[in-house]
Amino acid sequence: MVKLKDVCIGLSLAVVAAIVSYLIISYNIASVAPEANRPLANMFLENVFNSEKWWLWAGSPEAVTSILWDYRGIDTVYETAVFFLAIIASIALVRTLKLTPETSGRGFGLTVIAKTVTNIVFASIPIVAYSIAVHGHLTPGGGFQGGSAFAVAPLLAISVFSLRVIVMRGWSKDRLLALRTTGLLLIGLIAIIVVALSALKGIIAYVMQNQPKPWAPAGLSAIVDFINPTLISGTLFWLNISEFLAVGAGLSLVFVLLVSPTKMLDVEVEEK
Repeated sequence: MVKLKDVCIGLSLAVVAAIVSYLIISYNIASVAPEANRPLANMFLENVFNSEKWWLWAGSPEAVTSILWDYRGIDTVYETAVFFLAIIASIALVRTLKLTPETSGRGFGLTVIAKTVTNIVFASIPIVAYSIAVHGHLTPGGGFQGGSAFAVAPLLAISVFSLRVIVMRGWSKDRLLALRTTGLLLIGLIAIIVVALSALKGIIAYVMQNQPKPWAPAGLSAIVDFINPTLISGTLFWLNISEFLAVGAGLSLVFVLLVSPTKMLDVEVEEK
């Protein structure tokens, strides 16, 4: 039964939000005086996608993706590796945990209405997440954002259907870890594949190279076509796909572990 106190609190918050929004819009309170870009920002904006200076460009109109995977690609790989090690540490704490339909609790879940709506939403989440990942080299998004969006699907399913249903569908600890590891290995492979292929052709290249540069005339586009350097994105597309796989599986694994019944761990500790 809804209490009058809760209704009053809700209406008060709505009124306050409406007043604040009106003041911000009417009096331009949130406006910030424009500032000139810093030299580093101008360099990025000028070179990430500039066909007139293709010898410096990243080949992607999405500046954030270009900065993450091209200008500071090694740093991004380290961040992904740290995330991977954090997941490994989490699994180490529950390494004896065996998730089976029998040990994952009873699978009642929420009401039929909640399950019906979730079935509809659940089907659209992976599609949206995949779209965010594969278009990350053209529009705002990328592998990490797409993987994070994808991980909402198992979290929602666990909340509505229960962990037991997720385990029955094959979302096991070992399988999710294998997908996570595969994504990280693909990132490592893409990081050195240009170097390896360029070495066979006697071309200088560096790790994480995306597009040809005057001092290192390699890159995916140079390997495919040494004359036409206009292949958009280079390795960025494949890096986003790999990151999508790594992050999506990694976060899903963490969610599964977080909601695992604690009594399972207590029993295993007592057995030891």
